[in-house]
Amino acid sequence: MDKTRHLILASVIIVAVVVVGLWDIGDIGSTLAVSELTDEHIGKSVRVNGTVKAGTLHWADNGSTILFTLTDGRTDMNVVYREPQPPNLIEGNHVAVTGTMLPDRSISAKQLVTSCPSKYAAENTTLKSAQ
Repeated sequence: MDKTRHLILASVIIVAVVVVGLWDIGDIGSTLAVSELTDEHIGKSVRVNGTVKAGTLHWADNGSTILFTLTDGRTDMNVVYREPQPPNLIEGNHVAVTGTMLPDRSISAKQLVTSCPSKYAAENTTLKSAQ
C-alpha cells in the first residue's frame, strides 16, 4: 500500500475508535437535581445530584442493599443501591447518583460518587438495619 492508503486507513480506524468510544456516553454532561426529574426520565439512565436526607440511610437484605432518600431541598427521591457501600456515604453528605429511574419515581443506582468529608463536619451517622 502506498502512503495515501495508509493515511486513509489510519484515519478511518481512528474515527471508528472515537465513535465507538463515545457511543455509550450519551448525555455525560447532563447532571440533574432531584427536582428536575420528570416522567420523561422513567426507564432511562440518569445522573442526579443531591444530599442524603437525614434519617433515611439504612441497609436491607442482610446488608447487600443500601437504601436512602436523595434530596435537593425541594424534592425527595428514594435510591436503591446493590453494590458495596462507597466511602463517605453518610447522611447529610452530597452524592451523585447514576442509575435508572423507575416507574415509582425511585432510582436503581449503578454508581454512587460521594463528596469528601469536611474536617469541620459533624459526627458521621452510621447505617441502620431495615426492620
